[in-house]
Amino acid sequence: MRFDRFCLLLFLLLSFTTQSQPIGTVSIGSEHTLISRVLGEERHYFINLPASYQKDEFYTDKKYPVLILLDADTNFRFASSMIQFMSAGETEQIPEMIVVAVVNTARTRDMTTGLGGQKDSFLTFLESELLPQIDQQYRTLPYRVLVGHSLAGLFALNCFLQQRAFQAYIAIDPTLTWGQNAVIKKATPILTSNQSVTSTLFLAQANNPFEPGQHTGLRGNAFDTFRALLIGNQSKHLAHQYMFYPQENHYSVPLQSFRDGLLFVFSGYEFPIQTFLDQGSMSIVSHYKRFTERLGTVVLSPGKVINQMGHFLLQSQKQVDQALQLFKLNEAYYPHSVVTYNSLGEAYKLKGDKQTAIRYYEKSLALDTSNEKANKALQKLK
Repeated sequence: MRFDRFCLLLFLLLSFTTQSQPIGTVSIGSEHTLISRVLGEERHYFINLPASYQKDEFYTDKKYPVLILLDADTNFRFASSMIQFMSAGETEQIPEMIVVAVVNTARTRDMTTGLGGQKDSFLTFLESELLPQIDQQYRTLPYRVLVGHSLAGLFALNCFLQQRAFQAYIAIDPTLTWGQNAVIKKATPILTSNQSVTSTLFLAQANNPFEPGQHTGLRGNAFDTFRALLIGNQSKHLAHQYMFYPQENHYSVPLQSFRDGLLFVFSGYEFPIQTFLDQGSMSIVSHYKRFTERLGTVVLSPGKVINQMGHFLLQSQKQVDQALQLFKLNEAYYPHSVVTYNSLGEAYKLKGDKQTAIRYYEKSLALDTSNEKANKALQKLK
């Protein structure tokens, strides 16, 4: 009896060991190098491409905003995953984007560049070497977001003041007091006299456990001063938001504030389905036209979102005509999409228009002869 129990235990242990063996690896992004003449050194950076970069169901040559992320070793993995999560699903909160995370070599030197009488070497490296290389190698939109935390947040604010290379900035608990408030001294004449600042800035402040409170101590005073400068600037093209995180300290604040920053930078991107139900398909066109005007670069209505809203109406609400409005919008925007014609075929089949359904399924099959969905649908319809 004891021997039988021993054999059973041994079998279970061996089975568990066999089943728990790794069968592969899960990785995020890729590593690259660039020899910088500006900095006189080799620089490493990580790239994470959107899930749709190699093949998108709607676009043939889709282009993406670029997010430059500082402190790559600390931030690359969580930031890439968060962007992927927020730009997926049935309603995209933000657009997909290319993440470029720069690895540090001499962090203090680079992040304080352009302050205290120093040259803007690191910004020049980004502007004249790294960003042109990214634009050359990848399909990019002319919309760039710079994200930095702590000293890197200080660097982001310095870049914001110079209005170079980037269109939006997320500064997470920046070290405003560095160099005896050097960035505030630099900001004062710029933000008080320049009423044509054109940027989007998200500014996050963490709680300080040693001097708790939003307005407490030197840090609190520095944030109050910088915020007053932003509020006092009358530029119609400056969008800024400030958030204080009472439950987060300097080291924990990046996770929540990065998400909030992305939502602010890309506010107006997500399209609510209720607006379509109330106003029809042209409301989608108007929505993304307004978003395009705000960003200053063309952003088409996302084919995936339109298609998913159409199927929601088709399957859950049984509103075939409204679903067809959406699918036809995708047909106009994405005439080379198999998914678009499959959806139109399905909608017309449910509508009882057999011949039109066949025509759209045949269009889908012409684009992709291995399209099983269209093949099966045609076999049933013919």
